[in-house]
Amino acid sequence: MKEYWTSLASLLGVLAFCQSLMNSVFPPELRYASLKLVNRFFQLFSSFCYFDITEIDGVNTNELYNAVQLYLSSSSVSSSNRLSLTRALNSSSITFGLSNNDSIFDTFNSATVLWEHIVTQRQTQTFAWRPMPEEKRGFTLRIKKKDKSLILDSYLDHIVEKADEIRRRNQDRLLYTNSRGGGGSLDSRGLPWESVPFKHPSTFETLAMDPVKKREIMEDLKDFAECQSFYRRTGRAWKRGYLLYGPPGTGKSSMIAAMANYLGYDIYDLELTEVKSNSELRKLLMKTSSKSIIVIEDIDCSINLTNRGNKFNEPEMTLTGSGLGDESGNGNGNGNGNTITLSGLLNFTDGLWSCCGSERIFVFTTNHIEKLDPALLRSGRMDMHVYMSYCTFPSLKILLRNYLGYEEGDLSDDVLKELEGVVEKAEITPADVSEVLIKNRRDKERAVRELLEDLKRRAERNENKGESRGQNGSLTVADDVEEQEKRALDSPYADEEEEIEDSICKISED
Repeated sequence: MKEYWTSLASLLGVLAFCQSLMNSVFPPELRYASLKLVNRFFQLFSSFCYFDITEIDGVNTNELYNAVQLYLSSSSVSSSNRLSLTRALNSSSITFGLSNNDSIFDTFNSATVLWEHIVTQRQTQTFAWRPMPEEKRGFTLRIKKKDKSLILDSYLDHIVEKADEIRRRNQDRLLYTNSRGGGGSLDSRGLPWESVPFKHPSTFETLAMDPVKKREIMEDLKDFAECQSFYRRTGRAWKRGYLLYGPPGTGKSSMIAAMANYLGYDIYDLELTEVKSNSELRKLLMKTSSKSIIVIEDIDCSINLTNRGNKFNEPEMTLTGSGLGDESGNGNGNGNGNTITLSGLLNFTDGLWSCCGSERIFVFTTNHIEKLDPALLRSGRMDMHVYMSYCTFPSLKILLRNYLGYEEGDLSDDVLKELEGVVEKAEITPADVSEVLIKNRRDKERAVRELLEDLKRRAERNENKGESRGQNGSLTVADDVEEQEKRALDSPYADEEEEIEDSICKISED
C-alpha cells in the first residue's frame, strides 16, 4: 500500500512538472489559439452552426434576447418539465419561460432548431461605468447549416413579431391624456402624456348596436390590423380614421372602448383645449406609440370648425382651442385662447406627420356632424362614418341579455312584438334603456314592464310631434340624419376644398 501512494505522488509530481513546462513553452494565448483552431477543424465536418444571443450587448439591453424569451414562453409550457415564471410591469398575466441552462426544440417551416438558455456567473469587475448583472445570460441557437438562410431571413423576424403579439396580449392596456397646462408641459417622467390602466369592460359582444353594422366594423378593424403588407404595397400610411356621430347616449365612448379591447390597442384621449399650437399638436402625435387609438371626443365642441373664409360674409379662418373662435381674424386675439388651425388638424390626421408611426387609428366623435368641415370628413381622414343611432330592436335584445340575462326565447312572443313595434318609434338611446333596466334589475318582470311603458309613452309623444312636423313639411328622424351627413359632406365649399386648404395654410403662416 505504501508503494502505491509513493507511485501516485511521483505521478502527480510529473504532471505538475509537465504543466509548468507547458505553461512556459505554450503561453495561454497560444493554447487558446490552438484550441480555437481545433474547434474550427471539427466544425468543418459538423452539420450544425451556432448563434449566441446575449442579454447585454455592450452596455445596452439586447431586444432580441427579450423577444426570444417571450417567444419561447409560448412553446415551453407543453415541452419542458421545468419552467420559470415571470410577471411583467403593467401585466395581469403570468409568463412561462425557459429555466436556466435548459434547452428546448422548436420547428419553423419544417426546420428543427435547438434553443439553450445559458446562465453563468459574471466575473467581478473592480470598475465599470454601468453596474452589470451578477449572472451572464444568453441564448444559444443551434441550427443545421442547410437551414441557415431560412433561419436568418425569416425565423428571427417571426420571433420578433410573435414576441410583440405576446407582449401586447399580456400587458394591460393604458389610457393616455395630454398633460395639463399646455405649453408643452411634461409629466414626472418627462413625457407629454399621462396614463392610467385602461379597464373598460366594453366589448363588441356587449355593445348595443345593430349586429350587421357591428360585424362590418369588426371586419374592417381586422382587415386594418392584418394588412400591413397591403398598405406598404399601395403606398399608404398604415392608419385609418373613424367618425362616430349621433345623439348623446348612443354608445360612442363604449364603441371606442370595444375597438381598443378588440384590437388590444392603447387609447390616447387628446384634449384639444389643452393644446396651444399646431407645433404642439405635432409633438403630441410624435410621442404616441404604434398600435394605438387616438381619440378626439366631441370635436365640434372642442374646436371651432365652422369658419371657412369670407365667401359668405363669414369671419376669417381662425380656430381656437376653447371652441369659441375669434371673429377678429387674429388667431391670438387677447392672448388667452389656445390657437389651433384647421390646417394643423388636417395635417395631424392626414398630413406627413400622421405617418410618424404605424398601425394607428384616429377616432373623432360628434353629436352634430353638420357642424364639421367637409375637409375633415373626406376619405383618407375619416375613412368610415358610423352613425350611432337610437335603440333598435336588435340592440334592445342585446341590452335585455346584458342587464337581465334574457335570451332569445325567455320573453313571450307578445311582449317581444310589443317591444319591436314601439322601440324605434320611441327614439330612445341605449343609455336611457340601460338606466331603466339597471334600476329594476332585481325584478326582471317589472323592468320589462316599466321599459315597455316608457317606450309607449315616448312613441306616442313622438307621433304627436311627427304629425306637427309632417304638417310643416319637416323630415323624419331617419331622413334628417341622412340629410345632415349629406349636408356636411356636400357643403358649398367641398368642391373648392384644395383651394380653401391652401388659403388656410397661408392664413396660419401669417
